[in-house]
Amino acid sequence: MIAGSRLLATCAAAVMLAACAGHTSSGQSNTSNTQSSGQCNEPCVLFHLQISFSGLDGIQGSFVDNSSGSGDSSCAQWASGSGVGWVLGPGTPTGTNTVIDGKSLNFGISVTKDKFHGPGTYSTILLGSGVTIGADTFFGTDSRETLNTDGSGKATFSDLVGGSTTGAQGSESGTVTWTCSK
Repeated sequence: MIAGSRLLATCAAAVMLAACAGHTSSGQSNTSNTQSSGQCNEPCVLFHLQISFSGLDGIQGSFVDNSSGSGDSSCAQWASGSGVGWVLGPGTPTGTNTVIDGKSLNFGISVTKDKFHGPGTYSTILLGSGVTIGADTFFGTDSRETLNTDGSGKATFSDLVGGSTTGAQGSESGTVTWTCSK
């Protein structure tokens, strides 16, 4: 009977530990590669991004952008640019701290209004603020985007130059793919 009670107590503790392991004290997921609540203020669409960057700050992971699709009622509307007249593509959500592999990340994908023609291929699409990973910032013009009619897409950049103002210097390249959902 005592052995059965110990087994029951051990099993109960294991179940509670497993249930709590994926959550922080704030109740948010404890997965460092997932950001944002996955919700937005209607009308809006969400972007589910996968990133793979290499170079001075190699990082890989995923997160949800819940701010770039504000005001659009469908992914097709967002991709057509009819909601705002042009597409400010997905990136790190406004007002949040996106962390991938323990490093803060900030970037945006943008096609200027004068160049936007709807779904298709674009070049030089990164915002003027570049890509920031931790304390390092990278700039350059070798970037491309393919935007699909369903709001999904892929962006790549190569040999952006930069680094820390007080530390290591180097280049950064990467790929960002995304899907869009309502």
